[in-house]
Amino acid sequence: MVEVDVKYVPDKIKNERYYQFTAIDCASRWRHLEVYENISNESTIKFLKKIIKIAPFEIRAIKTDNGSCFTNRYTGYLRSSDPFSPRLHALDLLCAKLEIEHYLIDPGKPAQNGKVERSHRSDQESFYDQSKFKSFEELRYKLKLWNMYYNNLEHCGLNGKTPNQVLRLGVQYVCI
Repeated sequence: MVEVDVKYVPDKIKNERYYQFTAIDCASRWRHLEVYENISNESTIKFLKKIIKIAPFEIRAIKTDNGSCFTNRYTGYLRSSDPFSPRLHALDLLCAKLEIEHYLIDPGKPAQNGKVERSHRSDQESFYDQSKFKSFEELRYKLKLWNMYYNNLEHCGLNGKTPNQVLRLGVQYVCI
């Protein structure tokens, strides 16, 4: 199970806003970060395809909040002319095609996506609050380095192991 979410990059760069997409494996805490210029369905699809390609494990399920880049359950479903055959979101269609379960957290319950939310807090405190960026390319480069560092950082929830160690050792942790 991989939790997926989006965090806005706190400071604009040259008057442009950017968005960090995050995927974190519940069991190993391995994660991947990418920055996009928007939070569109297209960016979401690109991000999912990328994590499927690079993740060092098979992704069987994802869990997201109810943002419009992840679901149209609260918009498109209701607007469907046939309530028994609603218009599915592009992410749901891709997940179905790839046989990946897509779980949605309950509205207003971010704690149900707690690992990615905690990850975003770490990003804010240990990365964004400590960094400035002159360009989109610099942001992408520094974020990549930060993510590599994070995946080699010891986690209490992993008994002092790093996400990369857990994956290398094949240690079994249960996603709660």
